[in-house]
Amino acid sequence: MREMHCATCQAEMPFESLPYDEDGDELVCTGCGTAVVTAPITVRLLMRQPAGAGIAPQQRRAAA
Repeated sequence: MREMHCATCQAEMPFESLPYDEDGDELVCTGCGTAVVTAPITVRLLMRQPAGAGIAPQQRRAAA
């Protein structure tokens, strides 16, 4: 059990993990039952290259 801010109750409330949750990633507010997922999230950022950036200048001239 740990205390966190509950957005529904608008107060610091005790949260406990569910009995069937082995990892403890999902916590439930003991006051209102709101569930909060606390699992880590991995974010990957994919950057696009400008058009033609992957082609060497010599290859562009030969194709033209």
